Amino acid sequence: MRLFALGLFILGTLGLSADSRAGDDKKSGEKNGGVEVKKPSEDFKTIQLEFEKAYDQYIQAMRSAQTPEAQKAAMAKRPNVSEYLKRLDKLMENNPKDITPDEIIFGIRLSGGNAKYISKLESFANSSKISSIMPMLAQGAPPQFKRFLEKVLAENPDKSNQGIACFALSGLAGEDSEKAEKYLTRIEKEYADVKIRTTTLGQLAKPALFEIKHLGIGKTAPDVVGDNLDGKEEKLSDYRGKVVVLDIWATWCGPCRAMIPHERDMVEKLKSKPFALISVSGDNTKDALTSFLEKEKMPWKHWWNKRDKGILKDWNIKFFPTIYVIDAKGVIRYKNIRGEELEKAVEKLLTETSK
Repeated sequence: MRLFALGLFILGTLGLSADSRAGDDKKSGEKNGGVEVKKPSEDFKTIQLEFEKAYDQYIQAMRSAQTPEAQKAAMAKRPNVSEYLKRLDKLMENNPKDITPDEIIFGIRLSGGNAKYISKLESFANSSKISSIMPMLAQGAPPQFKRFLEKVLAENPDKSNQGIACFALSGLAGEDSEKAEKYLTRIEKEYADVKIRTTTLGQLAKPALFEIKHLGIGKTAPDVVGDNLDGKEEKLSDYRGKVVVLDIWATWCGPCRAMIPHERDMVEKLKSKPFALISVSGDNTKDALTSFLEKEKMPWKHWWNKRDKGILKDWNIKFFPTIYVIDAKGVIRYKNIRGEELEKAVEKLLTETSK
């Protein structure tokens, strides 16, 4: 299931918060004796934009640094997070009634998930103000948000907020597929029509439920169609009788590329065995794959599909590489193993097949 580290979650929060504030500009100032007085929301935006600018300058300096001296100078541009948090805390203390979830998310981001900000967020669980941050949580909430999401599901009066909380909680169920299935089934029954960006929760829940019901270890792998490099369709069932490793990857994925030398050795070692390695590319274009293969020797089967068809869509692929090891009877026996662990698993299944 979707389980994102806090660091991944927080990368997009600044842009989302700034967008959610876009409508405040027209009403950001009030007159007090002819003098314009800033509202707390505008003060927060100032803190936020200053941090964004400082952080961008730091990143650009790090990228362009070519010498140890330049790298040291670039490091000096790194924003002092504690100073921004002090300004944010002071703003919240001076304007407790004007605090919004956007300020709190900013604090969570800068602090790396400090419990005091998480606690503040939980106080908004039954508020309509959280609507601006909920779509972000649907992409994968960190574990620290579990209690907040549970409170939203139980207490928030807005159906959309409830539904998104339910979907996010399904992702936090981790290896507890039974609990995840309960959340996703509830979405299908109660929140399927809730819109989120360009889709609905029902459409998001469907492939996740499929994964739980059909792609677990011990289940027979559903048949799936892929296009080989000649553009001809092949089925996974065509490989029944062989031990199959499905490596769902992309040429731009560093961990995927790191697997290639070992995969090459494994394919050579097992070339006389009833074994097949099928790499399924998640690249946006077929040319990206074929150009890569012209430079990198990968002498085994390759499939490429558009992302709206085939295994990438049907099997709810969320990250690369995703690995399935399937025995000669078509049963999923291992998932997401690499290196020596992968090779040992394949050899074990080949021994079973020969008996």
